[in-house]
Amino acid sequence: MQGLLFWAAFAFLLPQALWTRRVTPRFRAPIGEARGLVEPNFLSHSFPPGKAPLELVGLGDSIIAGVGVNVMSETLTVQTATNLAQHLNQAVRWRAYGKIGANARQIEARAHQIDWPETVDVVLVSTGVNDLLGLVTVKAWQQHLVELLETVRAKAPNAWIVFCGLPPMQIFPALPWPLSQVLGFRARQLDRALVQATAPFDRVVSIKIYDQVSRDLMAGDGFHPGPKGYRIFGSMVADLLSLKRHSN
Repeated sequence: MQGLLFWAAFAFLLPQALWTRRVTPRFRAPIGEARGLVEPNFLSHSFPPGKAPLELVGLGDSIIAGVGVNVMSETLTVQTATNLAQHLNQAVRWRAYGKIGANARQIEARAHQIDWPETVDVVLVSTGVNDLLGLVTVKAWQQHLVELLETVRAKAPNAWIVFCGLPPMQIFPALPWPLSQVLGFRARQLDRALVQATAPFDRVVSIKIYDQVSRDLMAGDGFHPGPKGYRIFGSMVADLLSLKRHSN
């Protein structure tokens, strides 16, 4: 029933959706090397000398690409790495493989092509908004998620895999009312489906990094996080991973 409500409402709002797409500014990803090493600001006496850096891979859409900020150091992947380095008192080597406009199937295809480290500790995945805008059905969305997850697990068998939840699109400044409400409703549907699809898998979590979203955390395009947003979201991801690693 909820699916039928969305399709009926979206069909009615299609002209507004096309107009919004035409007038919304298109921001680029930040310039810079999409890989690097973050070291903790301090080393405790208990820090094991010569300990290998933790390996973090960011994989996904424009969120992983870093749209909304001007430098790579402000992106979600690097902010997660920075916070993990402080939490764990350990260097973190990071790589970011983000593609603007990519959906789950395209991200899964790219997972076969990228340069994976020999050992991966954490994979941070962002997907969903482009699937929503591409009018994917809930059933197809879950199928694509499972395929993506199975591919990532094959490439990183021992890693924690963190899926970013879908954002509350109803508050996006770029989206006019009532389109924002309809897309927000659909985002909640797909987010619930994401939780259901990933729940049976070991060492896989989904995190609602957008629970704290407010307009002041958004970039100037009204559609992506800005520097403050990525900084807060990176801290949330690192907090969750630190708790998971310590509890296992």
